[in-house]
Amino acid sequence: MSYIETLLKEKDIDLGTWLLEDKGQIGLTIEMLIEFVYSMPDATVQEVENTFRKIDFKNGDVMHYVTFLAEGMIETAGY
Repeated sequence: MSYIETLLKEKDIDLGTWLLEDKGQIGLTIEMLIEFVYSMPDATVQEVENTFRKIDFKNGDVMHYVTFLAEGMIETAGY
């Protein structure tokens, strides 16, 4: 299990949760986003994991970052 999966499960966030439905993206889940992140180069993965660590350390809302990443994923994919 990846660091991001572990963190989200510890926060009781369902990896099957759909993202960006309000923006017309039907079917994009957190699990799909995590797979996308871990398909990126190692430096990018480390940067994303470190950002999650910082947010968690400051007791922030990780779902804001998840949404930010999902928007970037959609933009990168050209949808």
